[in-house]
Amino acid sequence: MRDYDFKTQPSLLIQGAMDTETAYLAEKLTEHEQIHIGIYSFHTGFLGEEPVVLSRTFQGMTNAAAATSLALVHFSPWAVINQGIGGGHDKRFHRGDIVLGEKVVPIGAQIRAFSPEGTGIDGTAFEPLPIEIFNTKKGAVEKVCDFPCDEALLCAAERVTAGVRAARGVIGSGDEWNNQLDRIALLRERFGTAVEDMESAAPAQLCFSYGIPFIGIRILSNSIVNGEEFDESVGIEGQKFILLYVEELSRMRKLEK
Repeated sequence: MRDYDFKTQPSLLIQGAMDTETAYLAEKLTEHEQIHIGIYSFHTGFLGEEPVVLSRTFQGMTNAAAATSLALVHFSPWAVINQGIGGGHDKRFHRGDIVLGEKVVPIGAQIRAFSPEGTGIDGTAFEPLPIEIFNTKKGAVEKVCDFPCDEALLCAAERVTAGVRAARGVIGSGDEWNNQLDRIALLRERFGTAVEDMESAAPAQLCFSYGIPFIGIRILSNSIVNGEEFDESVGIEGQKFILLYVEELSRMRKLEK
């Protein structure tokens, strides 16, 4: 057994909301230990030589925020990967393709134009609403509309050869599941989204605030814009990609030392 203190020594935090996004990775951990903190479970261990904390966050933004906050307090992540399945917005991506997040945008953060009572509801009359956050690097509050993913983490993801198509794109994130094609087209117009999920904006915001490298990675479980139905089993392929990605990150970190 390796003498490794996951509470104080650096580890890679990998998050997924559901079993279909985390169970395969948990099976691959060596020296595996499961830790329960409140209602959330964390799995510590090693993927190859890399110390990993695997977090099963449950679905939705509040769960993702709570699980991330607990992980930042109880562990010492040097980087955070939020990964799993997502719904396609961009016709260039098909079911089984992987979107490597250039940035994450909170698609539920919207400011809606005024309209008088009785004039109806215009679903198109909105613009992105900046969110107020505390940036620890600047030591000040600022307002932002999106959360850029770490460039070094992105470049490492692009070097992974996994037999699936993986390319950069914008991840839209919010407590919503969109099936209306006009709504998806509007979100893509306003936010530039390639895929949507229900979690990644929360950990992205926290990591941005605390200056922790972050990346969102989503494999398409469906693409309504291409007429491709939902299949959550692609989550296994997404986790296989993450395994190869962790190997690449380990090589990157060895070269940096």
